[in-house]
Amino acid sequence: MQSEPPPPQDSTSPCGTEETSVVPHKVEPEVEAAVQAISVLVNQRLSLQPSMTEVQPQILSLESLQNSINELQRGITFRIVELKRFKNQNEVLLHALPPEIFLEILSASIDWPNWNVERNHILAQVCKHWWRTITTVSWFWPEIDVAHGKETTEMILRKNQAGPLVVRCAADGGGHSERVDFMKLAVQHATRWKSLIFKGRLTDELFTLLETPAPMLSELFIYPYNGPDQRQFHLSEGTFLKHLDCDFCTLPWESSRLSNIQSIQIRNLTKDLPSIPQLRNILEASPQLQWLLLASWTDDTQATSPAADTSKGKQVAQSDPQSPIHLPSLETLVLQNIPRDINDYLLTHIDAPLCTCLIAGIRPVSLSSLPPRLSPNQTHPSNTFANLISPAISAAPEIMLSYEEIKGTFRIYSSPEPEVSNEWIHWVKRKPGINFLFHTDKAPGVGSELRHALSGLGLEKAVTLNLIGDGTNPSGEASESPAAASSFPVEALGALPQVTQLFSQRNFRVGDVLKYLSEPMAEDSGSTDSGGSCWPLPQLSTLSLTRWQPASNAKGMLDELLHFGTGRKGDGDGTEDDWVGSLPKRLERLVVPPEVVDAFTEADDTFEGVEIQNVYK
Repeated sequence: MQSEPPPPQDSTSPCGTEETSVVPHKVEPEVEAAVQAISVLVNQRLSLQPSMTEVQPQILSLESLQNSINELQRGITFRIVELKRFKNQNEVLLHALPPEIFLEILSASIDWPNWNVERNHILAQVCKHWWRTITTVSWFWPEIDVAHGKETTEMILRKNQAGPLVVRCAADGGGHSERVDFMKLAVQHATRWKSLIFKGRLTDELFTLLETPAPMLSELFIYPYNGPDQRQFHLSEGTFLKHLDCDFCTLPWESSRLSNIQSIQIRNLTKDLPSIPQLRNILEASPQLQWLLLASWTDDTQATSPAADTSKGKQVAQSDPQSPIHLPSLETLVLQNIPRDINDYLLTHIDAPLCTCLIAGIRPVSLSSLPPRLSPNQTHPSNTFANLISPAISAAPEIMLSYEEIKGTFRIYSSPEPEVSNEWIHWVKRKPGINFLFHTDKAPGVGSELRHALSGLGLEKAVTLNLIGDGTNPSGEASESPAAASSFPVEALGALPQVTQLFSQRNFRVGDVLKYLSEPMAEDSGSTDSGGSCWPLPQLSTLSLTRWQPASNAKGMLDELLHFGTGRKGDGDGTEDDWVGSLPKRLERLVVPPEVVDAFTEADDTFEGVEIQNVYK
């Protein structure tokens, strides 16, 4: 059976109270007086023993008293807020700064390329001072975007009635009619345009609106697609462009506004290409240029593509005596699939000592007409080309070399490789490094041209060379026909004295390489200084080869290796004086197909002391 709850204890009994020590605290006089007055009034009202007829009036009296207390509490809260605000305005150092300095600090906290209204709301919630600043200063309302909608656009234009404007009209901002209505509203403020960003289908109506004269425009990003033809964007008179990014759209290349540019990205042109003199004028007038990307240019108005004209590069190098184009701030240079005459001219004339991100290519024949690299204090295209590549090579932690059989390209690249994302300059991501291609075109005599091009490029860190075949499994009997030989220009090995590791991949036909490595080079081969050695790859210590002849012809592969090993080792009956220059370094590690490993059991001591391994393990 449950027991009854104990009776409440008398508050006067010893067990009803506990003695506790109370720490007195200072109370403001006006607060203490208000509390005492309220206590007296409450006690007076409660001390009266009401009759039945007096209950309702006392209820109303107490409710009135409660309302007065609430009003007093609200007044106290308001006063506390006012005092804190006064304290913030007079004691917070940030708010004590001159207004213009405070604006600069607040402005620096905003990610302007990714600005939106919500970010302003976050800053405005910090305090009243920040709210008042954010909502009244036009700086903080810089951009109208078709994706914001009409009401938000009109609100931003009310808050920013005189300041510069960023106009963003992208494909994700509604349909065609919404974009047209947005641009019609935007062109009313064209004299204030700072940036114009368009991405989407470019109709005649939209293009007419985009071409509205904008004298203050300093950033132009045009990326049309699904349009009928390439267009030419008209530039009215006005301030210099700071950032230029156009795709499938040309400009008046002789415009005075194409000066003092900091970044240039021009892609996908099919006609009205800038000429070399026009490009030179733009670059020379932009010494602060930090970013240059030219990609995917062809000229459909010509019978043949300029990129396929094999005479232009050589012609420019021979006939153009102009001095280098000095770009002391250029950090990123990307030249991909542009006409050869333009490509070769820029690579042999741009002087950019800070360029640590380089993605480009050239044909060795374009450099073969240049004399050997001159002393560094002399001005010459051969020096300019080497100096352009050197910063990216020097800045890379590791440099690799490779030759790809299918494409006929010799590549110099860094590890990690450079990366440049295809974005508007404010959003682009960049990873420094070098990816440079020499297009050999598998032409006869290109070996000496490539050796000439590689000489003096500062490739000391490039200790690994990869030879990449076409992946075709060798079949049939060994053949001496040209089809069975590799297209690799073996003479280029004379310019690589620093290479210590040689790898063949995807069944690269390595026979010609082994033969070339087995004997010293001729005295007039033009090899670079390799410590007194006239041997190709004199420091080679590791040789790794995939199958380059049919597996059934293990003896043929072994014979080629033995010839290579005997040549590099030298004739035991001869003396060192019989050789031209010093002997190359002895091989330390040899990796070959398994059938060749098995054949070594019956071989002589040519590779005695060399570690021999199976390439497929």
